[in-house]
Amino acid sequence: MRRPRSLRLQVVLIASALVAAVSIVVGVVAVVSLHDYMLGQVDARLNGAAARGADIAGRPPGSTTATPGPTPPSPRPSRDEVVGAPGQSGGTITAVFRDGVFELGGWISVDGKRHDLTSAQQKILAAHLPTGSADRTAPVTVDLGGSLGSYRVASRTTPSGVAVVTALPLDLVSAATGRLLLVVTLVGIVCIVLAVAAAAVAMGRALRPLRRVAHTAAAVTAVPLDRGEVRLAERVDAGDIASTSEVGQVGTALNDMLDHVELALTQREASESTMRRFVADASHELRTPLATIRAYAQLSGRPDAEEAEVRGNAALIDGEGVRMGALIDQLLLLARLDALPELVQDDLDLRLLVAEAVLAARLAGPAHTWVMELGEDPALVRGDAGDLRRVLDNLLGNARLHTPDGTTVQVRLDEVRTGEAAGAVRLTVADDGPGLPESVRESVFERFARGETSRSRDGGGGTGLGMAIALAVVEAHGGTIAVGPGPGATFVVTLPAAETPRQ
Repeated sequence: MRRPRSLRLQVVLIASALVAAVSIVVGVVAVVSLHDYMLGQVDARLNGAAARGADIAGRPPGSTTATPGPTPPSPRPSRDEVVGAPGQSGGTITAVFRDGVFELGGWISVDGKRHDLTSAQQKILAAHLPTGSADRTAPVTVDLGGSLGSYRVASRTTPSGVAVVTALPLDLVSAATGRLLLVVTLVGIVCIVLAVAAAAVAMGRALRPLRRVAHTAAAVTAVPLDRGEVRLAERVDAGDIASTSEVGQVGTALNDMLDHVELALTQREASESTMRRFVADASHELRTPLATIRAYAQLSGRPDAEEAEVRGNAALIDGEGVRMGALIDQLLLLARLDALPELVQDDLDLRLLVAEAVLAARLAGPAHTWVMELGEDPALVRGDAGDLRRVLDNLLGNARLHTPDGTTVQVRLDEVRTGEAAGAVRLTVADDGPGLPESVRESVFERFARGETSRSRDGGGGTGLGMAIALAVVEAHGGTIAVGPGPGATFVVTLPAAETPRQ
């Protein structure tokens, strides 16, 4: 493929072409204008010379003078009277034709000498005699050849029928226009050279920021983006962005793209890290019950195993199977929520769900004190009742499992009055227990996060997926969940209120 021309070269060529075109137009107009002006001056002189020549050559034979008495006929004017008459400049040609036949004529040089016309020159002049009833011809340019060259020719017919042809040289016109043409050409060439140099320097300086932008983009392409943690430190300088509007647009767009790519790569790395940790934690969670099931199965398969021991082992195997089933169900629920499913959108009164969930928690934890503040107005939201009930069960279950007996758990529903979420429904679950450790507050909504630092279940903890499921469900409903302030553990859930139909 042919290598494309650079923008600098294209701009230089365009500037050179424009300067050349302007120079040519200006030069042609100047030369033509000067030529026409000088030709008009020559024509004015030619008309005057033609009138004088016609007066001299038009004396008819047999004319008399004004003196009394008989006078002889006046002779015809001689060549010396016609050629070189007073007022004629050097190079003037005068030729007299009678009945279309050359009678006399010639031309006078600058030094005053008279010269004859050649037969070829006589024929050329004869071709420009008046025809028909016309008594004169308009000035025309002819080439007389030899040492005469180009002349401006005009002719007149006298009352006596004599045709006088007068011609003036165009050497001054040709010299002036030629000199002007030479000057215009040289000036045009100099202007084109200067324009090329100026355009090359100007475009070199103007494109310097753009080259730095290209260098930044090339540096980014050298960074491996397919794996690991990626940091794109290269950016277009603010000075280059402010240099010109075009470079600024390209530099700003490139910086925005790099910021977007870096953010996407950071999120990808975080997602991969979370996925690796998730797989490792899930493998650990599943490996423990599987190892337990295998151990009890091997104990039950011994030849000397008693029936009561086998039944006990079967019960333990069933319990571990139930725990594995619960863990798998939670993992499937998270996978469903991660896939952004189409949630069931029903109008729900959150007060009913809270009342049912608190009643179930009270039956499961009678040693705790359960307090509800549901308000008098309906707390209408749109969503899936089963998923929202799971959120309530997880919050209340955590409050029951991670606090000592006698702890008071308060569940309150109210409306957000101020801020961007004004009008939303707010659910607060708070207890006066020991609260969340500082090390857990930041990671409480991560998957497999537990209050205990150990993975052991001796502390009565769950799988560590409950709060992650709550977060995924709330966000799928367009809401938020966060850890609130308080001496104990406080969780605040905000859900968009359902639009009430107009009456």
